Amino acid sequence: MHNTFQAIWVPIVTPFAAGSVDHSALAHLGKHLADQGVTGLVVGATTGEGCSLSLEERQAAFETLQATLGPDFPLVLGICESDTLRAIQAVRDLTTVRPAGLLVTAPPYLRPGQAGLRQHFESVAEATDRPILIYNIPYRTGTDLELETLQALARHPRIVGIKECGASMDRLMRLIHETPLQILIGEDSQFFPALCMGAHGAIAAAAHIRPDLWVRIFNLIQAGKLSEARTLAAALQPLIRALFAEPNPAPVKAALAAAGLIRPEIRLPLTPASAVCNENTQNVLSSLSNL
Repeated sequence: MHNTFQAIWVPIVTPFAAGSVDHSALAHLGKHLADQGVTGLVVGATTGEGCSLSLEERQAAFETLQATLGPDFPLVLGICESDTLRAIQAVRDLTTVRPAGLLVTAPPYLRPGQAGLRQHFESVAEATDRPILIYNIPYRTGTDLELETLQALARHPRIVGIKECGASMDRLMRLIHETPLQILIGEDSQFFPALCMGAHGAIAAAAHIRPDLWVRIFNLIQAGKLSEARTLAAALQPLIRALFAEPNPAPVKAALAAAGLIRPEIRLPLTPASAVCNENTQNVLSSLSNL
């Protein structure tokens, strides 16, 4: 079983064509990202518009990527249901395709307390034999998993890591040093400092664009070449800002479309990136062409 979650993971977008998943474009994009050296892909999570996909669409997208990249390339599936019973059913349905792991979002909108959050994740973990990555993104879900809750959850043998978004540097340091969880930063702009502090890797939407630079930065940090890594990370910051200037993943999809990899189509209630956003992203990309 795949239990190591580190380095650069991309929460792959879901390409659409006339409202349906574009499996040909998905396969092409997945191969492109794998060829650039990313460690694995997350299917049907936030950037993949997972909340707008049916379980059948999530499973079909996974199967397309698995058929394209082979059974040994790590693929994680996103679970974003808001109540425990539906999350358990989704896990049981999707586990049949044997993903490398499941990225399980804290239940959005309902805002459970810490006891409810703990029971939710433990119940989900009991419904599968796959490794679980907790997805903590308080500004989307309305709830924040406290350190003590995560320490308790980490005692479950299948809860192995966390994708952490929006944390302070103090919280990140405590997560890294006071839990056994594998820490994957989900706040793209915190990528460099988090890795320097000891985080294990990143699940980064912006790594769709110039994934080679993300991989290079990770490898430089692992080799202790912090000055060189910092220079590249600083060069990436304008791109990260451009790709999050409007709601994710519209700017990422527009940039991928400009590169000829997918169509820029996105599902309502999200709307395509504006012309101003697209122009700014392309200008930033031009400045990275010599790296």
